[in-house]
Amino acid sequence: MNFVSDAPAPGQVDPRDLTSNQLAALRLIKAHKLNRVAKGWRVQGLPLVTFAMVHFLSAKRLIIRRDVRGTPRLELTGVGINTLTVADAKKRNAA
Repeated sequence: MNFVSDAPAPGQVDPRDLTSNQLAALRLIKAHKLNRVAKGWRVQGLPLVTFAMVHFLSAKRLIIRRDVRGTPRLELTGVGINTLTVADAKKRNAA
């Protein structure tokens, strides 16, 4: 199953529309290669990214599921990278 649809891309997502857990999931997906487990996606020793979270983020077009050498992986899209960059910049400016 792939999360890409024929609908037009929604454009840039405002990081204020995302919760801290959703932003943390984006950071986790960007930094690690998550493996598919029983109730979601995970790297051993790190928090679980649930199916509901993956579905929400993919509906916003922030992540995509791809098969790399026959293994399913989650990756950030261009919109996801931009959203995470804006969120991190706002976090640095607020500190």
